[in-house]
Amino acid sequence: MTTEVRGVVSRRKGEPVTVETVLVPDPGPGEAVVDVQACGVCHTDLHYREGGINDDFPFLLGHEAAGTVAAVGEVVTNVAVGDFVILNWRAVCGQCRACLRGDLHYCFNTHNAAQKMTLADGTELSPALGIGAFAEKTLVAAGQATKVDDRARPERGLEILPGAAEVGHAGQATTGLARPSR
Repeated sequence: MTTEVRGVVSRRKGEPVTVETVLVPDPGPGEAVVDVQACGVCHTDLHYREGGINDDFPFLLGHEAAGTVAAVGEVVTNVAVGDFVILNWRAVCGQCRACLRGDLHYCFNTHNAAQKMTLADGTELSPALGIGAFAEKTLVAAGQATKVDDRARPERGLEILPGAAEVGHAGQATTGLARPSR
């Protein structure tokens, strides 16, 4: 099953972005769907739009996000439905020599969700930094979701973890651009 949401998509190099219907699949093993409550605007999104990152258009932009876990797939133990999380662009493997040494920022085997979000016509999207959070919901590897205190305000969620900039490229000013519809 999939969920239909609105998201900000960059279809072609240098062209204006558009708000489009995005299909988010139910999470598979090791994945989570997150209701995006706040997402920062980062210059990296402009680099994606301008083709400065790669040519895997169309991109679902946005990566500095906080939200609530809406669903989890099998074998997910680090987060549960209802947890308030920030999203990290690196889901570390925990098994390579860097991870075993405690140097998670040097992980040799980071990963993102295995399934793809798509446009309504079936076109696969490339989520910015594996997140694609300029949308009402996004699908990520569960390891990309870091649980934070439930009392934290979503618009401050990107600032509350020490070292968040190293883990998830967070810490920029946030906006309410991507809010779930109620």
